[in-house]
Amino acid sequence: MLGSRERGATGRRWRTGAAVVLAAVLLGSAARVAPAAADPLPVLNPTVTATVWANSPTTAEYRITGGYSANSAEGDIVVRRTGTGAYTVTLEGAATTGGVAHAVAYGGGPVHCTVAGWYRSLVGPDLLIQVRCFAATGAPVDSRFVATFTNRKQIHQGRLAWFVTDQAAPTGLRTLPATYRYDSTGGEVRYERLGTGRYQIHVNPNPPSELGHPYFPMTHVTALGTSAVNCQISWPDHWQVRCANAAGTPVDARFVVTYGVRVDLLGHSTGPRFASGTLYGEEASGGVISGDSYNSVLADYGGAHGTLLGTGRYEMTFRGTGAAYGTAFVNAHAPHFDSQPTRGHCVLAGWGRVGADTVVRVNCYAWLGVPANLNARISYTTWPAA
Repeated sequence: MLGSRERGATGRRWRTGAAVVLAAVLLGSAARVAPAAADPLPVLNPTVTATVWANSPTTAEYRITGGYSANSAEGDIVVRRTGTGAYTVTLEGAATTGGVAHAVAYGGGPVHCTVAGWYRSLVGPDLLIQVRCFAATGAPVDSRFVATFTNRKQIHQGRLAWFVTDQAAPTGLRTLPATYRYDSTGGEVRYERLGTGRYQIHVNPNPPSELGHPYFPMTHVTALGTSAVNCQISWPDHWQVRCANAAGTPVDARFVVTYGVRVDLLGHSTGPRFASGTLYGEEASGGVISGDSYNSVLADYGGAHGTLLGTGRYEMTFRGTGAAYGTAFVNAHAPHFDSQPTRGHCVLAGWGRVGADTVVRVNCYAWLGVPANLNARISYTTWPAA
């Protein structure tokens, strides 16, 4: 049932194959003992992908045992509340470096979340992700949320790029260090500040489509920090990011971006079923909302249907992607013209399987929490084992 995710959920983790060490016990004094084989060394920076649905916003600490969360490192996921609207997500066994984390509020109300940071734990082989959530006024507020992480660097088709900016107010054109970014085209990622809270990203153009026609890109952005800031990426392939505070005033900020063509938010290009698209809420008229999308099941452009449920309330149906488990994500994206100001943010209201399809519902709000028809960029992916 959409918006009621506890129902029917069962625990599940990705299984990547644990190393098993067999010890032979040789009996008898005449037995000749073979040299002991050395245990394999741990991978220092393994590839990690994870998705988290944090569903208990006021609980001090809980281990996620239901569905809709997964950790490719096979460890459990623990969420700790460290203050009002402040959470630390522990991905057990997932200690690694690089990569990007995203977060978005879940539940339908006018809340937005940021990622404060992510890092290897000082004790134990875990990865920690810090999330902050804020009410429409900008005050911290307890909230459910969805968080994701990937440092994947291998794809089989399309394009994958992810990066995190290292300065809120760079001088001139800044090239990100290699540890802060990845682009499957092999190019550098550079960015510049065009004005307060407004940035231009410079990357390689997309390679030609394997099938000779364009694919709609998947792009998501999350503000990085502990302040009530929301960042949006502009119209597809304009490669502009704009950040504002809870009142809509532009502010300088760091941010995290994941961009893909024929890949999902976690960097998978094969295995799971996934889809992404945009609903052009700012152009909605007469109860009709248009959109664009890409669907891995159809291996083609399209495959989605948008429905306007009310002011700022949308439903997107991705054909053929229905599965027992998966995760969704949404951002508002900026208006068609880069000169227009951003108007608000979007949150996940729920998602679920409907027959062979997946339905994702989102709510969008103008600054200070008033429902509004905004452009919404929506993604959905199943898990590799689904």
